[in-house]
Amino acid sequence: MNGDMATATGSRSPQETTAEVPFDLTVDLFARMVEAGLIPSDRRVYLLGGRLYEKMAKTKAHGFVGAAVNRAVGLRLPEGWSLWPESTIALDPTNALLPDFAVIRGSNPLDFASPERYPGPQDVGLLIEVAVTSLREDLTRALERYARAGIPVYWVVDVPGRRILVHDEPRVAEGRGEYARVETYRAGESIPLVLDGREVARVPFDELLR
Repeated sequence: MNGDMATATGSRSPQETTAEVPFDLTVDLFARMVEAGLIPSDRRVYLLGGRLYEKMAKTKAHGFVGAAVNRAVGLRLPEGWSLWPESTIALDPTNALLPDFAVIRGSNPLDFASPERYPGPQDVGLLIEVAVTSLREDLTRALERYARAGIPVYWVVDVPGRRILVHDEPRVAEGRGEYARVETYRAGESIPLVLDGREVARVPFDELLR
């Protein structure tokens, strides 16, 4: 049996042993490229599965709803948390994404400058995506990645649908990330702002969408 296995291995064709394989970028290499100016500073580029991608241009609705989220959530954050608009979050070694908003743990964002690093899942209390044309992506592949990384709370602001979907209790089931619970909020309601498992404020829906 061992002889047969050795023979099979030894007869492998050159094509099989020299086949080209993708070279995945890591978050560390991505960061070096950014700092060296190899990626233009005016391009909204992120790392997904070891590959570089650029985010689509923002619609007008994305712009004003995003500004509303920035104001409404930022005003209600307790001491020790800060709102980071469209900043890189390193989920794992080959994924450094650009969510629309992240609520990050820390008394001062400058703390991440020493040593220099991107925030990771352990630093994130909440991620928020504003969906105008990206709802399908935000509720499928983005959701799966965030749940897999253990992001505790994930909001999707569905602008065309006039609703806000709040996901929590991340888990991995049958190899895929998912959230065990999702709540839908609409006009006239208020969304609980939960950090570290504790409700710290409520955000009126009408301050985010009308």
